[in-house]
This record gives sequence, C-alpha cells and structure tokens, in this order.
Amino acid sequence: MKVLVAALVLLCACQLQAALVRRQAEEEAAPPPVDDFFTRHFQSLSDFVTKDLPQKLQAQELRSQAEAYLDRANKQLAPLAQELRSNVLGLFSSLLDLGKGEGQP
Repeated sequence: MKVLVAALVLLCACQLQAALVRRQAEEEAAPPPVDDFFTRHFQSLSDFVTKDLPQKLQAQELRSQAEAYLDRANKQLAPLAQELRSNVLGLFSSLLDLGKGEGQP
C-alpha cells in the first residue's frame, strides 16, 4: 500500500514538473514585449551610427581622394597627350607629303 501511495505521489510530482516546463517553454515562445522591440531598434540604430556610418564616410573620403588624384593626373597628362597628338599628326602629314613626292616623277 505504501508503495502505491509513493508511486502516486511520484507520478503527481512528475506531472507537475512537466506542466511547469511546458509553461516555461510557452513563455519563451511568446512574442517579445514592446520594450524589447524598441530596445532592439535603438541598439541597431546605435550600431549603425557607431560602426556602419563611419565606414561609409571613410568610403566617401576615399572616393574624394581618388577623384582628386585623377584630376591631378588629368591636368598633368593633358599637355603630354596634346603634344603626342600633334607629333603623330605631324608624322602622318610628313609621310603623306613624302608619299605624294614619290608618286609624282
């Protein structure tokens, strides 16, 4: 008889423990409260301002430096390109004149 009562008490205790675990699992699966919603969004905003935004600003700085470098290179190479163009045109015109002179005996 004592064994039957002990088994019944043990069965009730296990049932209560299972109900408690089930309730805790349901509470964890519940949607987050409104405070967590705002906390997450403020945290993501904070991360953006402290981590992502400086990287993007650095990218803009690099872009402006690259544009400045290209402008300087263009200013330095433009006279050289103009001189090369005039030399090539002079060479072709000399070759054409030489060809015309040989073609007329």
